[in-house]
Amino acid sequence: MLRRVVRDERGTAATILLFPVFVVVTFMFIQALMWQHERQMAASVADRAASAVALYGSSPGTAQAEAVAELREAGLRQVRVSITRGVDETVVRVSGTAPGILIGTSSTVSARSSTPTERFQP
Repeated sequence: MLRRVVRDERGTAATILLFPVFVVVTFMFIQALMWQHERQMAASVADRAASAVALYGSSPGTAQAEAVAELREAGLRQVRVSITRGVDETVVRVSGTAPGILIGTSSTVSARSSTPTERFQP
């Protein structure tokens, strides 16, 4: 008795349909992780800048320049850093555009940090 081998094309069709979906989901997951990393980096830079500016006698210009350089080195574009140093509180806001894996995709990343301002009280 000879059996005839019949090919089942359902597996090939499923692979052709599901593989692009798998690739898109994988790229979305990796992209989300990268953007989250950029957000955490922006928050860290804002915290360090706020701590540096809040010190008695410190220069906001130096901290702002260092924050901009750090964010640009990390790959952010259109970086903006604003520092408000009040009598009681120092606030630093950073923002920038994080590029995506695929050309044409990006995300706006922003962070805010506030620290009590140190002052001399005679």
